[in-house]
Amino acid sequence: MKKYLLLCVLLSGSFFAICQSTGNYKADVDKAAGYIRNGAYKRGYDHLITFSEVNETAINVKPNTGYAIFFVYDNTNHPSPDFKVFLMTPDSALQKKYTTSPYDRAQVGLARAAMLEFRTPPFTGKETRPVKLEARPKATIYVYYKK
Repeated sequence: MKKYLLLCVLLSGSFFAICQSTGNYKADVDKAAGYIRNGAYKRGYDHLITFSEVNETAINVKPNTGYAIFFVYDNTNHPSPDFKVFLMTPDSALQKKYTTSPYDRAQVGLARAAMLEFRTPPFTGKETRPVKLEARPKATIYVYYKK
């Protein structure tokens, strides 16, 4: 009888674990987007643009502006993420100097989020500068800004 009870408890526990791991990634991304949006607005950021499921993209940044960039990706198979943000310039020394990676922030169901914040300095001569965003694995990228 005890063996039968133990077997039932183990099977029900296994079933519960399997049900939790087969969540809906798209719904989790939407839920994470809501948390990101609320947190960004509370900190004074405004939404700039969202890129859905991309490996690379680019934005133009303005001088004296703060940016918060969120990478939300599928963490089902626990991939090793590699996200980079860097200044697009032919000068490799400048590109290396202005390259950074986000830090792991949170997980909502199957969606895991990484975040990066930076502030641009005053530019001389140009109104904007191009910045490239790279994401491995594919990620939904949310970009927020504030003056």
